[in-house]
Amino acid sequence: MEKEPIDVVAGVIFSGDRLLLHRREKGDALEGTWEFPGGKVEEGETQEEALRREILEEMGLEIEVEEKLGEVVHEYPHIHIRLIAYKAQTENRKVESREGACRWVHPQEVEHYPLSPADSRLWQKIKDALGRE
Repeated sequence: MEKEPIDVVAGVIFSGDRLLLHRREKGDALEGTWEFPGGKVEEGETQEEALRREILEEMGLEIEVEEKLGEVVHEYPHIHIRLIAYKAQTENRKVESREGACRWVHPQEVEHYPLSPADSRLWQKIKDALGRE
């Protein structure tokens, strides 16, 4: 019997006309790939609460979570996830990443970065919701 996927939230976080990408660090199963920052939803918290908590803990950013953009289910060799994207805003571009590099990019530049497999599938699904091609 297949395990239920773990819920992981991802923030498509905008500051002005740019959004935030995060690169997985060395030693990570997905090292070197880029992703939308976020993390696992803990028991007893909403997806929006989890996203705010993860971004504050990992990036030092306070965000305003807006609408849900979409989701994908993806099975990696090491984990089965449901990746759920939310649009979010922040006024601060000063990121204090504790895990890997971060970069603010224009939405049309996202596809120039090697995204993790789940994030790539998610981007293909949600970019139209953002009015991008």
